[in-house]
Amino acid sequence: MNKSEKFDLLGVELQWKLTDVETNNRYCVLEATVPPGVVAPPHSHPDQEAFLVLEGAPEFATETSSGLEWCFAVPGEMINVRPGAVHGFRNPTTSDVRLLITCTPNLGRFYERAGLPCHRESPYRSTVPSQGQIQRVLEIGERYGHTYSGETPSQCRRSPSDFAITHLLAHPSMPNVNKAYLF
Repeated sequence: MNKSEKFDLLGVELQWKLTDVETNNRYCVLEATVPPGVVAPPHSHPDQEAFLVLEGAPEFATETSSGLEWCFAVPGEMINVRPGAVHGFRNPTTSDVRLLITCTPNLGRFYERAGLPCHRESPYRSTVPSQGQIQRVLEIGERYGHTYSGETPSQCRRSPSDFAITHLLAHPSMPNVNKAYLF
């Protein structure tokens, strides 16, 4: 795992913050930049994974009692994914989303093997990945125990404006909330 190298996984730009070597093979930490329109489709894997929203307004697909559902997240929010749980994320906005991903070394190795080096930005900011590129990532994912869900998540029930009304208007002194959510 080359810490200085930035790499791309079907539009998600990744960069190591802590490698498995640095954590004595206990966990890995990556920073992810998710450009507008990029989606990690609903999938599952045998590895624990957690996302900390650093910037932006991503939506995460999570399993609920009524099925798979998209849910809006805000900066500072953590999304914890149990091993085997179906999940995904997307950026439905016009600005980049930044996430901090903490995962197992096994999942870190998947990211590294499935990703391709990129020097600045993902080549998929302006074009959709080819079918061949998607197939390549799916095949690598299968070797790591990944499965992809055919279930379509329901619409997001919690929107940025709902968040603004609930939090900003009720608690206008919250210093850590980005006022850009008032749209």
